[in-house]
Amino acid sequence: MSHLGHHRKAALISMLAVLSCLLLAVPTLAGYDPDPSAPRADLPAGYQWNPYDIFPDNDAWQAELEAIGGDIPKLMEFQGRLGESAAVMLDTQNATHDMMIRLYKLYVYAQTLYDVDQGNNSHRQMQGQVSALFPSFGEATSWIEPELLEIDPSVIKNFMAEEEELAVYSYYFSELWRQQEHTLSSPEERLMALTGNMRSVPSDAHEALLGVDMQFPDIIDDDGIAIPMTVSGFSALRSDDSYAVRKQARDVFFGTLRQYETTFSVLLDGAIKAHIMSKDARGYDSCLEASLSPDNISTGAYRMLIDTVRESLPSTMHKYVALRRKVMGLEGSLTFPNLYNPMIEGVEPNYTYADARKVITKGLKPLGEEYVGMLAEGMDPANGWIDVYPNENKRSGAYSNGVLAKEIHPYVLHNFDNTLDAVSTTAHEMGHALHSVYSNRNQPSIYAGYTTFLAEIASTCNEALLTNYMLAEADDVDVKLMLLNQRLESIRLTIFRQTLFADFELRFHEHAEAGNPLTAEYLNTLYAEMIKEYYGPDFELGVDDECEWMFIPHFYYDFYVFTYATGLTSGLALADEITEHGDKAAQRYIDNMLKAGSSAPPLEILRNAGVDLETPAPIISAMEMFEQTIDEFDRLWSKKYGDM
Repeated sequence: MSHLGHHRKAALISMLAVLSCLLLAVPTLAGYDPDPSAPRADLPAGYQWNPYDIFPDNDAWQAELEAIGGDIPKLMEFQGRLGESAAVMLDTQNATHDMMIRLYKLYVYAQTLYDVDQGNNSHRQMQGQVSALFPSFGEATSWIEPELLEIDPSVIKNFMAEEEELAVYSYYFSELWRQQEHTLSSPEERLMALTGNMRSVPSDAHEALLGVDMQFPDIIDDDGIAIPMTVSGFSALRSDDSYAVRKQARDVFFGTLRQYETTFSVLLDGAIKAHIMSKDARGYDSCLEASLSPDNISTGAYRMLIDTVRESLPSTMHKYVALRRKVMGLEGSLTFPNLYNPMIEGVEPNYTYADARKVITKGLKPLGEEYVGMLAEGMDPANGWIDVYPNENKRSGAYSNGVLAKEIHPYVLHNFDNTLDAVSTTAHEMGHALHSVYSNRNQPSIYAGYTTFLAEIASTCNEALLTNYMLAEADDVDVKLMLLNQRLESIRLTIFRQTLFADFELRFHEHAEAGNPLTAEYLNTLYAEMIKEYYGPDFELGVDDECEWMFIPHFYYDFYVFTYATGLTSGLALADEITEHGDKAAQRYIDNMLKAGSSAPPLEILRNAGVDLETPAPIISAMEMFEQTIDEFDRLWSKKYGDM
């Protein structure tokens, strides 16, 4: 698949790369305690997504796999004919997109089986079989954009004037011409397409090592009971109520990663070598430019985020570290085991998934009746969109895959663990899912997927609206402190931590582009230095803390992490606008961004929705909100607990 096909790939990015009073007949499961080590067969019925909305069974999937393998080469029959007529050009585009949808169905079906049971070799094999088709598809279509660029633009414009359906591709063609100097010849694009599977190997190996092969020692809780350590369970253990558990979790998790540091560094080095190969082949000045240019984002925007956040650190992150030390009564430095736990203990309730659905529906009510209706549909596990609870060998974290949102529905992977963070994550992933629904159902296939840069805005806007609602409803000081803590952690994790990751990613790319290998020693040292810079003089690293980079999958995604930071920056601004101005602002956001897909430059889409990220103003505003939230937490806490 050619470099310029980012509209065609936008739906794939949306994979990375996303109640109500209508609880229907779904049981509340008030007594269910999610367990990451539980066999999938032991999970409560009715809380799993439904792959069979795509194919009725594996036999049907296998039959389509074989059929599409024979159909992909037929796309070559259009080669050399694009300039014949508007009809031929349109037929080529339609055939290409129809084939892509068929591929997506194969991929998503296999993914929904594999990601909930990564130890199942047959599911791994299915995913491998369909993944092997994408380079074939890329090879069969690699000639299209080079051939289009050989046709005089005036001819294509005349074709669009005479064929209404082809006129839909106007923005696609303008982007094609903008990126012309980085599009290779047909034979060269074919070779690039053939490397697709090889370039994904480091990421695939990283996922398999973490998710299946790596074994961690158990954690022993305060009652002497052994708790299995898993990648998906680490986030809950690092924020456990018990300091002893949190410290063990840190020591066990990072200590185990340390044992594989050479393997992790080799895998990352391999991934970055693939990025360098692509940027060199296409004539970009840097890997950063090669990643951002297809979305028409300047490298200056990326660096502006890093520079603006770093300038704020003394009054933001360093101040937050000082607040945590004060509230926890620490005489020494803050350390990792005291970084993720709530500052106010014993306040956070146990949220069932039914609780989450109810509060999210109420919190997102400002987005309107239509939005909330689709939200309720998606969160109801009876509808097959969402896989709710963790289980043994399930992929860690959460994501929304909205590539089939037009014909079927999104698929949302979750590891709900009955925490406030899990509630927030539900709102986040449903933001991705509904962004996919709106874009797919309001745009033609060519623009149905949203671009990388826009990917984290709808999700973080949902989180911000939910927090705003819960704070407004809270009438107890401790509950307000809990929610302020949640807001602080959301901004820390999504803006500051992801900017740190983006900064780290840029630095190791530049190191590799200068001809240096990415060794474990270099990566560990760089990461440790950056943690000290971002968290300040009152934060102390543990012996293996610098190994944290090893389990972050996003470093294989080619400069994706910065979109989390710009996404929350934009999401906070949009949520405030919607909260302040109501229906008019909400409809502007839905019409101009959620429905827009990738039909215009992403910065333009965002600007039309109400946020201008070509200036540092929204980033500065988010930094100011973070500092103000620190001050508000400190004021409330000091008033109630300061003299104790």
